[in-house]
Amino acid sequence: MAIYSRYLLTQIARPMITAILVALIALLAERTLRVIDLVVGWRGSLFIVFEMLGYLIPHYMGLALPVAFFLGILLTFSRLSREGELAAIYASGAGLPQLLRPILVAAMALAVAVALLVSLLQPYARYAYRAATYALTNATFTTLLQDGLFTTLGDTTYMVEKISEDKSQMERVFLYKGGTDRDSVTITAARGHAERAGPTEPIVLKLQDGLQQLVPRHTGDGARQSSSGEVVIRFREFETELANPDANFRPRGEDEREMTLYELWAARGSPPAGVDPWEIESELAGRLVRILSLPLLPLMAIPLAIDRVRGQRSYGLVVGLAMLIAFHQVLQVGEALADNNKLPTWLALWVPYALFALASLLMFLRAATRVPDPRFGIWLDQQFDQIGRLLPRRRAAATPG
Repeated sequence: MAIYSRYLLTQIARPMITAILVALIALLAERTLRVIDLVVGWRGSLFIVFEMLGYLIPHYMGLALPVAFFLGILLTFSRLSREGELAAIYASGAGLPQLLRPILVAAMALAVAVALLVSLLQPYARYAYRAATYALTNATFTTLLQDGLFTTLGDTTYMVEKISEDKSQMERVFLYKGGTDRDSVTITAARGHAERAGPTEPIVLKLQDGLQQLVPRHTGDGARQSSSGEVVIRFREFETELANPDANFRPRGEDEREMTLYELWAARGSPPAGVDPWEIESELAGRLVRILSLPLLPLMAIPLAIDRVRGQRSYGLVVGLAMLIAFHQVLQVGEALADNNKLPTWLALWVPYALFALASLLMFLRAATRVPDPRFGIWLDQQFDQIGRLLPRRRAAATPG
């Protein structure tokens, strides 16, 4: 069986990898336009576009992996059945249960990968994407600066005599930060350069050839301390972080979809503020159902691929994708209902999963223990041929004489 295992897994991996790449390209292409529009509109760099698209990959991988695995099994066994290789394998003494074993091992490995995606990578990536969007769409230091105008952001006042169009290069920079209850700092520099390591990171202002003056705050009786307390420093290079104090993004975890699987499990009895207990339960159940669905896919894909004897067409691909999409939509609707406390979690999510598992198991047992009836395939082809013969007549009748 080692030869069969390697052969089957190799044949399944090829269409699976192709399907993953096609799905990621198609899903990211639609979102890329919106990300570019967002970044360009707020004068972001091309690097931020790729960084934000990278945050979306874990989410789309969670969608693409099950579908690609299902398609890989379906296409592989359909080809084996169509070209007679499956009959040769049967003749060697191996049956479907033996062929299922390596595929189940691969399904378990993929289930672990999906578990890592939905429990760790997706929550952190979702939070990072939202934080990046928030950082881009909120006013920051560079978006407010204008040539020769004083700008106050928080407790700091800025003035730049000349700034480049991309808001990165500056000449003759002035900064003042102070108040009645704190020391005041004044910085002047001949040149400056603003840069940001990432969309969620604060802006770093790098100054060259300037002065920094520190003036101690007033004493309690209103008299200023002696002038000897003032400090003036001349510098060649100086760095300071600049950010709007009101533009800090909220901490992670205020949305249940940003919580890891362990955090969801721990928060069942005591959810964080702003999150209801049923929202935690629906999110936790939704992720577990999607993880546990991976081992069921081979049980459904294999019968759909080979249960066609003496038929002119194969309907397994269409039927399988329809069933998989329907199951995904049912889970989405059920999760929404459970999230809004309209249905209990067990009824909205676990019952559809149990029905899907039962249907997959029955389909595989039927394919493994019974010889397919050729009459059904022949009858199905005849019905589609009859429909195909009617369509040209209808078109001809609808065409004006």
